[in-house]
Amino acid sequence: MSVLDQKVSLVDRTLGGSEVPREQVLGISFFNGTAREVVQHFKNRGGYLVAPAAPALLKLYHDEEYRRALQEADLAIADSKLLVVVWKIATGRRLRKISGISYLRCFLEQPDCQTGTFWVVASESAKQRAFQWLGNRGFPVEDQDFYVAPHREKVEDYALLLEIEKRQPHDIVIATAAGAQEKLGLYLRDYLHCERRPSIHCIGAALGFLTGDQPSISEWADKHDVGWLPRLLSQPRLLLPRIGIALALVGMILKYRSQLPPLRRRWTEL
Repeated sequence: MSVLDQKVSLVDRTLGGSEVPREQVLGISFFNGTAREVVQHFKNRGGYLVAPAAPALLKLYHDEEYRRALQEADLAIADSKLLVVVWKIATGRRLRKISGISYLRCFLEQPDCQTGTFWVVASESAKQRAFQWLGNRGFPVEDQDFYVAPHREKVEDYALLLEIEKRQPHDIVIATAAGAQEKLGLYLRDYLHCERRPSIHCIGAALGFLTGDQPSISEWADKHDVGWLPRLLSQPRLLLPRIGIALALVGMILKYRSQLPPLRRRWTEL
């Protein structure tokens, strides 16, 4: 274990004046607590939270905007069992896994999230499923509480910016494609002009897993870190790409540990 790694693990950064446990991995400062704790820390503080999974972390090699979005996030949670296992092997230190699903479930348990939440989703289908799922569970959602932002390279969205400034939500949940959503979270944090800075939750496919827009993951599967299994069974062609992603991420963590990997021009340079 390097001296730098030891120093990083001992430093607690502050968020809104209160100390929070952090662990720096690949240049990203991850929250090192439970899902319930991170929801409490992030509640009413403003800024944006990210939950990068293993495939998204490989973008650190080649996507400069994505690197910046992760590094500047107000909070990051480790939504990858592989990440926490390899980190333990490489450094001997514990990094807590907090899945996007467990985070979202804890967020939805907060009484004040039932009103004042604005939902950004990737498609009309995702919108309808989320609208029905939330409504069936007693959330007083309306059609105007949703905004469809399909995946695209350009994350700047002036129409979304104006809609949020008009509605002044307490929370913004972004449930779109990994990579683009983190950039969108940074864009909204930096350019929104609201009376109260909203909390922006970039939780990716977590909402879709709950609503059925993605292959569903039970609480048991999520709790025991086998949430990937239903997705793999429904899409078996993902197996080989997942193996390649796992090997690349292991190599990245073992080589760079707490440091941000260098930017590379092409995937072939990996």
